[in-house]
Amino acid sequence: MMPLLVFRERVKNFYQTHDIYINPVVKFIFALISFVTINKEIGFDPRLESLPVVLALSLLCAFTPSSIMVLLATVVAALHVYYASPLLSILIVLLLLIIYFMFARFTPQYGYVILAIPVLYILKIPYVIPMLLGIIAAPITIVPTVCGVLVYYIFQLVKAAVNTQVNNSVDDILMLYTNVIDNLKGNKQMIMTMVIFALVLLVVYYVRKMRFDYAFEISIAAGALTCVLGFLISNVILDKSDQILAMILGTIVSAAIVLVIHFSQLTLDYSGVEHAQFEDDVYYYYVKAVPKVTVTTPQMKVKHINVKDMSQSLAKGGYHSGDEEDEEYDEEEDAYNDSKDDFIYTDVRTDRKNKTDN
Repeated sequence: MMPLLVFRERVKNFYQTHDIYINPVVKFIFALISFVTINKEIGFDPRLESLPVVLALSLLCAFTPSSIMVLLATVVAALHVYYASPLLSILIVLLLLIIYFMFARFTPQYGYVILAIPVLYILKIPYVIPMLLGIIAAPITIVPTVCGVLVYYIFQLVKAAVNTQVNNSVDDILMLYTNVIDNLKGNKQMIMTMVIFALVLLVVYYVRKMRFDYAFEISIAAGALTCVLGFLISNVILDKSDQILAMILGTIVSAAIVLVIHFSQLTLDYSGVEHAQFEDDVYYYYVKAVPKVTVTTPQMKVKHINVKDMSQSLAKGGYHSGDEEDEEYDEEEDAYNDSKDDFIYTDVRTDRKNKTDN
């Protein structure tokens, strides 16, 4: 455990020292993955799939808030749909704008969630998001979680509907729009996924707020169990038994990822729990204090021998011991500390001459 804690502290110290450079790099990588995912899912316009365009958009997102990243992703997705079906793009743009304004109104700082869910769906571990948000955020983050699920299923709907060829007559356009809306409203798997993700987030959040020991770790396990049971019931109802094994494995991997993230953020020492009681004019308080596990990274101490100063001392008739242990350099104090007393060296020849003269 101690090597892991030391490694964690070193990573934290490195991040705190270089966060001005690390944050843009992380945002750039995340934006790059998001745009590549959009191009893979609904990549109809080859111009938007070109590497210079993707890199330019990702670089722009690296120095802007997450809400701008979501807006650019919405624009790119709309342009892809417009390239394939201008009529369908109108409806898709309206849906994406509704999602964007809903997210921007309630949780603008969680824009990464909307883009992360479609990406994690490709990796078969979208269950990371509700469990992680339950650990680090509040129940209001159900809004971006639901929006992310909706965006993923809109991408799937676009791929299915883009090949539908219609004329420009009003009846054909209305039929296309009606089919898209009906497919969204009638998608039971999408609705049940939203409900299960919201339930998992709430379970993790309320369990980790309880007062018993290891509440954070138990909340992750409770969220994983809720996720498995919820999707088991969903898959049985929707007759999708072929997805059960992948769902269970994905949930286990997701729980492990969230546990690692939690360990990197917070580790508590339950062996040192203290209870305190105090009062004021209105309330009497019972407080349970759990200390955090903190370690200090080992500091390197350099022992230094200054040859130049020793030579100058000899030239003046004095000598300072040149042992390696005489002086040691403390990096924190940035000063030399003598470990032995100085002593004076007397020239023997001078001493003999004085005795002879006497």
